[in-house]
Amino acid sequence: MIQKWAFLRPIYWMNFQVNVMTAAQYRVSTAFWILSLVAEPIVYMSVWAAVTREQGGSLDGLTVGQFSAYFITWMLVRHFSVAPVAEMEWRIRDGLMSGLLVRPVNPIHADIAENIASKLTALPFVILVMIGLAFAYPPTFNLQVWTVLAFIPALLMGASIRFLFQYTLGLAAFWVTRTNAIFGVYTVSEIFLSGRFVPLALLPAQVVLIASILPFRWTLSFPVEVVLGQLSMEQVVIGLGIQALWLLAMSQIFRLIWAFGVRQYTAVAG
Repeated sequence: MIQKWAFLRPIYWMNFQVNVMTAAQYRVSTAFWILSLVAEPIVYMSVWAAVTREQGGSLDGLTVGQFSAYFITWMLVRHFSVAPVAEMEWRIRDGLMSGLLVRPVNPIHADIAENIASKLTALPFVILVMIGLAFAYPPTFNLQVWTVLAFIPALLMGASIRFLFQYTLGLAAFWVTRTNAIFGVYTVSEIFLSGRFVPLALLPAQVVLIASILPFRWTLSFPVEVVLGQLSMEQVVIGLGIQALWLLAMSQIFRLIWAFGVRQYTAVAG
């Protein structure tokens, strides 16, 4: 394992540097991409703040300040869990996969490096937007040292699970010519089951159960719940364990599907 990491480390570092320089070179496109990410939570927060005020300042026990804290934290978690994931369909359709397969390492390593670079490059802007939203919609936080510390692994594992989930879905392009429908179903499911549109606390118990059985809750809602102090220490420990299991499962599923997909692969363009 140590030898493998020593081999991969320069590959990650090189790809990381290249992607940081690319983001700096194309600042305008990077800025628009960042705006597209932060616009969604701003809309959601504005809507739920308005609904809460119409309900007399509280909606199912949640105040405007708590909604604000949720979506401001949501923005940070969402930023770390969303980054450009390679379009397998495009790579396979245009024959680009052929060149990637002759390299000594799996293409996912370069994509992970690109993912990390894009997140770190955009992070200062995201933090500025979060600060601005905190002034516009004053949040009500209940931060504790242990919840902040637990938030770090919850955030990293949630982002990793989501990346592997999407990446593995993209491998369907080895068998089908279009993956838009697959990602469409995935996106709709995620919007309602990950806490992306509304906190899971406001959804029926049956929906929360489904979200907890599937990986959706563990990619976004769980890290937010952790840092906001909505869970007990026992629930946090159990949740981190479930995240670790999902991360292990997605890693193995990716390896399996990748192995079968490469055997299936035939370039359709040059």
